[in-house]
Amino acid sequence: MTNTQFNRYSPVNKRSLTDKLLRARKFLHAVALVALCAPFALAQEASATATTTTTASINGRVTDAQGAGVAGAIVTLYARAPQLRRLTAVADAGGAYRFESLAAGEYLIEADARGFAPVVAQKVIVERGRATTLDLALEVAGVRAQVVVTAADTPQPVDEVSKAVTTIGAGELDERDEYALSEALRAVPGLRVQQLGGPGAFVTIKTRGLRNQDTAVLIDGLRFRDPASERGDASGYLSDLHATNVSRVEVLRGSGSSLYGTNAIGGVVNIITDEGGAPLRGSLLAEGGGLGLFRGRAQLAGGTTANRVVYSAGVSHLNATRGIDGDDAARTTSGQGRVRFQLTPTIQLGARFYAADSFIQLNEDARPVAAVLPAGIVRAVPLARTELRRFENGTNAAALTNGAATFIPSTNDPDAARATRFFSGALVFTQRVTGSFGYTVSYQGNKTDGAFYDGPAGTGFEPFGTTRADFDGRAHTLNARADFRLGRANLITAGYEFERERFLNRSLSSFAPADDSALDVAERSHAFFIQDQVRLLDDRLQLSAAFRTQRFALSRPELAPVATSPFAGFDFDSPANAYTGDGSIAYSFRTTGTKLRAHVGNGYRAPSLYERFGSFYDPRPFGGGSPQFAAFGDPRLRPERSVAFDAGLDQNFAGTRARASATYFYTRLQEVIAFDFTGLVVQPDPFGRFGGYVNTRGGLARGVELSFDAAPARTLDVRAAYTYTNADERTPRVGNVLRSFAIPDHQFNLTATQRVGRRLLFNFDLTASSNYLAPVFNPSTFASVVYRFDGIRKADAGANYTLPLGESRSLRFFGYVENLFGREYFENGFRTPGRTGKAGAQFSF
Repeated sequence: MTNTQFNRYSPVNKRSLTDKLLRARKFLHAVALVALCAPFALAQEASATATTTTTASINGRVTDAQGAGVAGAIVTLYARAPQLRRLTAVADAGGAYRFESLAAGEYLIEADARGFAPVVAQKVIVERGRATTLDLALEVAGVRAQVVVTAADTPQPVDEVSKAVTTIGAGELDERDEYALSEALRAVPGLRVQQLGGPGAFVTIKTRGLRNQDTAVLIDGLRFRDPASERGDASGYLSDLHATNVSRVEVLRGSGSSLYGTNAIGGVVNIITDEGGAPLRGSLLAEGGGLGLFRGRAQLAGGTTANRVVYSAGVSHLNATRGIDGDDAARTTSGQGRVRFQLTPTIQLGARFYAADSFIQLNEDARPVAAVLPAGIVRAVPLARTELRRFENGTNAAALTNGAATFIPSTNDPDAARATRFFSGALVFTQRVTGSFGYTVSYQGNKTDGAFYDGPAGTGFEPFGTTRADFDGRAHTLNARADFRLGRANLITAGYEFERERFLNRSLSSFAPADDSALDVAERSHAFFIQDQVRLLDDRLQLSAAFRTQRFALSRPELAPVATSPFAGFDFDSPANAYTGDGSIAYSFRTTGTKLRAHVGNGYRAPSLYERFGSFYDPRPFGGGSPQFAAFGDPRLRPERSVAFDAGLDQNFAGTRARASATYFYTRLQEVIAFDFTGLVVQPDPFGRFGGYVNTRGGLARGVELSFDAAPARTLDVRAAYTYTNADERTPRVGNVLRSFAIPDHQFNLTATQRVGRRLLFNFDLTASSNYLAPVFNPSTFASVVYRFDGIRKADAGANYTLPLGESRSLRFFGYVENLFGREYFENGFRTPGRTGKAGAQFSF
């Protein structure tokens, strides 16, 4: 053996090694090029093959009762599988519509046009390589019966839905001139919507007598919430959700945790973005009115030939310059849109965004009058406005002339404000591999930023100078799911979800920068879920069962100043897992138009990062001592748990002219998270707490929901809803009161729409409720007083006139009067708007 044979560093071997490396690098480049090009080549081949052998289509005409084409009718096509879910087309001047490049399978199709009742969803089977012709006839009168997605996370016609679901379409939002989605939800049975003031003020939604945090918010089926909020829900941003580019809103009442995860104990609100699609269309809207209100909105939607690329986008701006007390300015700028690429008949790539930037001037909370109040529950009587102005101008509460008043309504705080921003974006890739198997991979990023400002002015506890507190949240969610169709009538969906959320809190002081503090903490979670849906007896019997498990992993919190962290040296074991399941059943008697349904399930809410690590930095402890953090949170908290059941009946009358529904519901909160300073925190506490967040017993809510939709005449639509709720706590929250707060026993809503010809429309809304209990904090005694507030009695009326400007263009003039009878009412002590008017115009093309 020579030296050159074993010396790897000889010149000969160096050249040999260099040649080998060059050949290897060329080979790797070739492999990489093939790997990169192969998917595109395969996709092109698949597309070409699909075009020649597998492409299917649906076409037809949308007609009225006389057989004439209905121009501009919106035709929506839903795939029965979770993938390739929804397509839209607009009928041309002759009423013709067409869907091309479809994958073979079962679809649902419906049509809708202004002035007509929607076509009841029809099933259609699309066969490979064939064109299917289906004409759709619109009736002049009938109740709406849209396809529902949220009940089972797959498209279902109304007669197959086994849960309680309500749908609000974009047309209804325009007819009622609703810019805030929360206002439109007042008409939904079982929902209690509160807004603590005028435009832009804090909004809460309580479903079936439960709490604010028990209603999950979805955007196109993906969870939206604020990781920086106290309860980890979306309540802080509900007032920022405007009807910017919304197709419809679906509300699921009843446990939804098995499908949608945390915060869905009571129900789900799903905001669905306009799908878009050819031909090009859009609108421009402007209106103004009382409270210094101005609103503008622009929308655009369209698609390429054969809708291989479809898109929609909208932007809106709301500006209320005065508000209720003349110093309650509020403004919100919002954008919403989506785009979808049909790469092949079986592959789609989509993107969606929803964002808002808001600012509002804040008021102080209500407070009891400075007088001896009756023991027990106190009837809420507001202080006269003249005395309220004296209080705002510096008169001591003890020097006011109270008369019969028992509480001081919310007062103006001239240097307090809140600025918020949120961005929610998603990417979704779907593929239908075969007729019986498909999958979806999605990513969603939520970014929420909230800043609260305060200064020395005001009537409450005010800082010595300007302060700012930031609450920023981040949530990244990756979801992979697959569906397996076992025969025509059995669909199994299973998947995995990874979520990482982060909470960052900064407290800043302009007059004492040394008092600044910060908290930064993150959490990861892994969830697995499965659902089985079965249709039997010619689709008259619907069965569904779902299960979900989720586990959590905490990161060590970072606090500044770090030396005073109450969580230092603590071992962060994984918190308790969450397990949920639910089942539902429905049976339809088609000859009588009757459907019986029942739904049972348990729900959960994961502890928020604030509940786990919330703390307060005290730079100057009372009585002296070193600056320190005081902990409120507990990393060991278990998820909240609940069990719920509902059963109901849906009955159609006179074909599709009327529909009545009745539902009994029952929800028991088995274990909840409460903020307590009455001794529930077990001592000694490892974090030095004498109060804070603890696991404790929950409450109970039960009641009845009734609704009635009717089209008694071809030009009249009527919708009514009534809810009775009996909600109690098992552990008193204030005093000895067991009754749940802010929940009235009785709620009623009536909406009537009268059309006069094709151009004129009148709308009337009435919302009423019985009285309710709510606590009001007394800063003088550091205790809360429970008040009985009068319920809401609010009527709104408006009119629309549409002027045609051509085949596809129109100009709509509208006006609305809110709180028509000028009733004064308060929400938890916050004054709400009196009689106000607004008017505007919308150009559509």
